[in-house]
Amino acid sequence: MSTPLNASAPSASLRRSDICRAVAILGCLMVGMTDVAAQVPPSAGQLLNEQQRTLPPAPPAGVAPPTTGVAPAAPAADASQSAGLAVRLRSVRFSGATELAASENLAALAAPSIGRTLGHGELQQIAEAATRQLRARGYVLARAYLPRQDLTEGDLEIAIVAGRLQSGADRIAVKGQTRIDPARLRAIAEAALPEGRPVRGDDLERAVLLINDVPGITARSTLERGNEPGTSRLVVDATEGAPVQGSVWSDNYGNRSTGSARVGAQVLLNDPLRLGDAASLGVSKSSGSTVALFNYSVPLTASGLRLNAGASYLRYHVDQEAFEPLDLRGTAKAGQLGLSYPVLRTRNANLTASATYEQRRLDDDALGARVRSRQVEGLSFALAGNRIDTFAGGGLWDGAAVLTAGRADLGGNAVDRIVDSLTARTDGSFQKVVLRANRLQNLGGTPGAEWTLFAGATGQLASGNLDSSEKFILGGPSGVRAYPVGEAAGDQGVLGTVELRRNIDIGGDRKLQGLAFVDAGRVRLHKSAWPGSLTNADGTNEYSLAGAGVGANLWIGRWTLRAAVARTLGDNPGRSLAGLDADGRSSKWRGWVQAAYAF
Repeated sequence: MSTPLNASAPSASLRRSDICRAVAILGCLMVGMTDVAAQVPPSAGQLLNEQQRTLPPAPPAGVAPPTTGVAPAAPAADASQSAGLAVRLRSVRFSGATELAASENLAALAAPSIGRTLGHGELQQIAEAATRQLRARGYVLARAYLPRQDLTEGDLEIAIVAGRLQSGADRIAVKGQTRIDPARLRAIAEAALPEGRPVRGDDLERAVLLINDVPGITARSTLERGNEPGTSRLVVDATEGAPVQGSVWSDNYGNRSTGSARVGAQVLLNDPLRLGDAASLGVSKSSGSTVALFNYSVPLTASGLRLNAGASYLRYHVDQEAFEPLDLRGTAKAGQLGLSYPVLRTRNANLTASATYEQRRLDDDALGARVRSRQVEGLSFALAGNRIDTFAGGGLWDGAAVLTAGRADLGGNAVDRIVDSLTARTDGSFQKVVLRANRLQNLGGTPGAEWTLFAGATGQLASGNLDSSEKFILGGPSGVRAYPVGEAAGDQGVLGTVELRRNIDIGGDRKLQGLAFVDAGRVRLHKSAWPGSLTNADGTNEYSLAGAGVGANLWIGRWTLRAAVARTLGDNPGRSLAGLDADGRSSKWRGWVQAAYAF
């Protein structure tokens, strides 16, 4: 069991024995780092940071099947008036739900026909043009038609039906076998489609997509004619999948200091309390680390507001030979609580806002004594969204912006706080902004063998020097793949990737994706450097890394296999005095593999 050096504030007097012990440990650490040519051992915060960046991605959410059905029937025109009709049109008047379109736009539709002699078919074309304008404005059930009327004087009336759902509890029906109460699914649709309001396409999509967002639920919808003229009825057919899903996986994405080879498992519980909630439990293990993760999410309102909670635990022991005499070990404990809300939810565009409070406890030991005991907390506000477009054959934009305001408290160890006050000065408040933007562009090809181009960039800005758990990292399988996990960790940075992909359908449930990529990034190690802070070979605080490579992803039934190999482009200005990267090696090549099985 480790012994804390001193938990008092730095202003309090330290016992002589504590000071001596601290100096001895720091001396041993200096010797250890000299043995590996200034290679820096990882901390609990850094390992937690890396773990969050290299977890296997969650399975993608399903896309709601299209809504099908019929528009509300309009009252039939008088057939006796249609035969042989010829009208010299003097005026056109729109009646009914005229508030759905600007009056000047409706007038513009009729203007070219004023003064002309028209038959019934040509008059009907004016009504159809008005219907198209209403649909273009998003009123997917709205309709313009010719009511029964006297056209002797050439005055035409075109009536507009808004297109609403029928009134009453039966306006939305939910069918199918589900564990969740169908009333909860119906409430989601009712929140998106208020009674009495004209139906907009975006509202209809939101209703169906939010139902599909309920964990385990797959739903499709149909519009039926309502029991009132000009109305419809929405019927949702919902099914609920398996209550338990999961995956097991293995990869080499870990930090070499605690074992690059990892194995892990994740279990997902869909709707465990029949509230539309979800829970997940994940574990991973390497030779020197154990990680456990738990997350839970539950809806608070039918409109999509959700409560999200999570906890994680990491225990590590540095088993890299160079550091073994120091007996470096520690723990990281974290908890999160937040809210998320789908501001926009449509088939082609989505925007989610969230707010999350997170608290971390980070403890590091050396030679059986506590050398760091930090508490880092932060409140983050995020916007994340995506949009599908038809530009140059079609593509997808996605991006996010995250603003975090937090505080690092180093009061758990007085020696650590004193050293920090003389060096990085991370103790106290901080702010940072993370921005991300990606584009996936369709390049065409033949069916079953399509080309796509992915380009993405991520960046971080910080108000000052950050704790290791908040730093921006360039190296690793989700960064510049030619460099190891943990390479170039800094307070500020930017990372860019361009990836050419070839998607090949190889038959049955097997798909292959080949890719060629270039990664590049730039990092600023310390927002504010201090004497002795720059221990790399070039003595530089800000530098760039780049690499290029090829890879392949293979999907066979429930199996997913990923592999990539990359080579550095140029030198590493952040290498140690002995020319080593963060993992203690000097190789120009890096390879990454991952295998996962879903159940």
